Amino acid sequence: MVKRADGTEQGGASAKTAKSAATREKIMAAATQLMVERGGTGFQIGEVSDRCGISKGALYYYFADKGSLVQAIFDRAMEGLVADVEAAVAQAPSSRASILGLVGALAHAVRPGSALTLALAHGIWDVEHEVLPHIKERMERIIAVLEAQLERAKVEGLVKPDANSHLVAVAIIGAFAISEYAGEAVDAAGDPEAFAHGVLDVVFHGIGA
Repeated sequence: MVKRADGTEQGGASAKTAKSAATREKIMAAATQLMVERGGTGFQIGEVSDRCGISKGALYYYFADKGSLVQAIFDRAMEGLVADVEAAVAQAPSSRASILGLVGALAHAVRPGSALTLALAHGIWDVEHEVLPHIKERMERIIAVLEAQLERAKVEGLVKPDANSHLVAVAIIGAFAISEYAGEAVDAAGDPEAFAHGVLDVVFHGIGA
């Protein structure tokens, strides 16, 4: 192992960091599983520590309280969604492909039982931290990306020139934000991609006779 100037061993520090990261992941995975099982955040910290096989004191080393743990889970879910959305848009050859890719990523993220769906729909009020502002900030980023692609779609002739791109973007994102309430439209065995196509079909073709 390589020793630093202060006498500590670099290899040992790296191993400790990796172990710490693995434990943190284990805690978040256990808490997420409990959230899915309960349909919200109605679990106790002791239940998480039991599933992880660590003491509550050890768990508090990684997360100060239940609210911090829940917020970390939701933050990561949103960060992953934003990354997937931006990647889908960056790789798309056209506005049609970018919009479909963006909406597909959103449909996958808010599938029934996912951490993000729980955050958007229910079960976030019994934690010590306010989760919604963090979600709102990232949702606004996704709306901005979609709005830009709708403006691009105007140039490509896919969207009417006088359409309000911001309003359309909000409507599309909103459809997925409340998909938990759609019942059988998006059940656990359903196809998120089919739901994405359905939403876009309504947006681009309307429901008028």
